[in-house]
Amino acid sequence: DGAAGRSVQAEPARAQAGPAAPGPIAIVGMSGRFPQSPDLQALWAHLAAGHEVTEPITRWKIDASALPEGTAICPRGGFLSDIDQFDPLFFNISGTEANFMDPQHRLLLESSWHALEDAGYAGESIAGARCGVYMGFNGGDYGDLLHGQPSLPPHAMWGNAASVLSARIAYYLDLQGPAITLDTACSSSLVAVHLACQGLWTGETDLALAGGVWIQCTPGFLISSSRAGMLSPTGHCRAFGAGADGFVPSEGVGVVVLKRLQDALDAGDHIYGVIRGSAINQDGASNGITAPSAAAQERLQRHVYDSFGIDASRLQMIEAHGTGTILGDPIEASALTRSLRHYSDRKGFCAIGSIKTNIGHTGAAAGVAGLIKVLLSLQHRQIPPSLHFDQPNPHIAFADSPLAVNTRLRHWDAPAAGGRLAAVSSFGLSGTNAHVVIEEAPPAATATNPAQPTLLVLSGYREDDLPAQVAALAEHLERHPALDLAAAGYTLARGRRHHRHRLALVAADAADAAAELRRWLAGTGSRVLAGQAAAGNARADLLAQGQGRLQALAQARDDGERARVLGELAALHVQGLAPDLSAAFAAQRRVPLPLYRFSRKRHWVPEIARAQGDDVAAAAATAGVAASAAA
Repeated sequence: DGAAGRSVQAEPARAQAGPAAPGPIAIVGMSGRFPQSPDLQALWAHLAAGHEVTEPITRWKIDASALPEGTAICPRGGFLSDIDQFDPLFFNISGTEANFMDPQHRLLLESSWHALEDAGYAGESIAGARCGVYMGFNGGDYGDLLHGQPSLPPHAMWGNAASVLSARIAYYLDLQGPAITLDTACSSSLVAVHLACQGLWTGETDLALAGGVWIQCTPGFLISSSRAGMLSPTGHCRAFGAGADGFVPSEGVGVVVLKRLQDALDAGDHIYGVIRGSAINQDGASNGITAPSAAAQERLQRHVYDSFGIDASRLQMIEAHGTGTILGDPIEASALTRSLRHYSDRKGFCAIGSIKTNIGHTGAAAGVAGLIKVLLSLQHRQIPPSLHFDQPNPHIAFADSPLAVNTRLRHWDAPAAGGRLAAVSSFGLSGTNAHVVIEEAPPAATATNPAQPTLLVLSGYREDDLPAQVAALAEHLERHPALDLAAAGYTLARGRRHHRHRLALVAADAADAAAELRRWLAGTGSRVLAGQAAAGNARADLLAQGQGRLQALAQARDDGERARVLGELAALHVQGLAPDLSAAFAAQRRVPLPLYRFSRKRHWVPEIARAQGDDVAAAAATAGVAASAAA
């Protein structure tokens, strides 16, 4: 949709005249995968229920006798399933190249696509846009599995290069803002969010993707961090608790989509939350290069509150770094206590917790995981429990602090004045710290458009992909019968890529649409149109017909005539129609809808895959232990 691509670039053009003031930043899309959580709905279900989703480590078998005496290996971890699965053709990547790509590249590419879909800006609609890509990445070990290959294709080089991690996203989507991969250790993804905000504040970008990823293909990190005494020998993260003995290694990927708040409001975007302020700093000289600094953390927090005019006494939730270490937890709690005391003498007014007690420490994705937890909490207006807190750490004086560890799911009450307010902290082994303040989104405009026939369009990269998209949308409409169907139709038409295998339906409301989609899946529907779009000039030939039907739609006198014209547009769309369909929708705003269901297949190191059959975990373990032994 070429017209759509131009509109995203031109929409915030006023910011190009000069640096924009540091105003609020809207979070308009998000996506992620975490242990036992293939999507964010599953993640919230675990958080709300107080589940710990780590598990005994079975991906590798580690010979303890080969390790230094006294080394305690953490017995549990948080792992993603199917890290060998990928849909390369969807991203115009060959199967051979996918085999030699670090899974972190693959997962971040998929999550970035999903985040843009969630925001309603996927596909041609942002081609050529000044969209920045800022991704946290702590390196990868997939390359270790490639040692011993008889010959490596060139893909193996850029498929494991840190710089290509973010560049590949920009390349595939034709994004023309900065593409930056950064490593500040555990704070990487929250630092990425701050850098994305800076690009929007200065007018360098109009849209931004920010996030991070952490996947373990070998036991190298598990072994090295156990040797360093960083991991919990009991296998549980006890943030701020008396039994804190280290963190639990985990995996995850998360991405958020950012826009200037006013631009998001003008465009009718769905807003999950608003970044009121953010900043980063460095510990400088401290007690040790890996030791956190309470002074630096306090300085950073107060800088954010003061620079952005934030009344920190309004904070109701702080998602802490909270690794569950005997050294780090008291330092973090002390810094936050001193910061908040500067603004209020009240005690226990701010809930504190850490998602690491649920999912473990996701490395470069840890900061964005905490941010996503806050956004989900705002969405559901609930604060989930922080786990494994029976007795407070004896070095933290919670009784005399503004902080209170939240240990149960509780309703998040709105304050007497202003919106719900939270903060996220993330600190790195590097000494680089990040702090971000999030406020709930302004109230969404209430739909005032009368119910009327609406066009819904779906597509699949392959014909076999289409039923999965249809089933997901039908289920969503059934769960949200009051959904503004015009907004859903606009989102599907403007915010999704239109693949060759297409489906279109004209429906009166969500229930009608869901029922007809179910009939199509059962092979009994008659109103759904489906087919393969023509390529090349055949699509261009439809443009004049489409423009004529849009003009006829504007002159439709009743719902019957509107439905007839929309039916003609539906037929043209299935054939390959490519104009901007915005005029076909009464509500021109974006709403979250189900994300694309990729058709994943296994892509892994070829030699190992042949040696180990279908057991990818065993394959990674075999190579990883061998590599560790050699090291």
